[in-house]
Amino acid sequence: MTFQRPALYNESRKEADMSSVKPIEERIMNKLKYLPDKGKREVLAFVDSMTVKETEKTRKALKKTAGSWRGLVEAEKLKKAVYEDRLIITRRRAAF
Repeated sequence: MTFQRPALYNESRKEADMSSVKPIEERIMNKLKYLPDKGKREVLAFVDSMTVKETEKTRKALKKTAGSWRGLVEAEKLKKAVYEDRLIITRRRAAF
């Protein structure tokens, strides 16, 4: 059995994340409006180069580390221990 947060939690979380990003996006868009076309192309090229580099870097790191736990940890025992640990109550009960 897996724990799922209620749909309302997930929706409100997305809205909270987006609300903090929106002012930044608006500031960026306003600044880009007044750039000459050459400047806009440079910004786009820079953003594109960043995403490509990060994707390639991530792929290389994942390939390099894939299977590195093999033989060190028994996956089923680890999963069982994690689920059992989640059942342990570590917080004090709230007093009302």
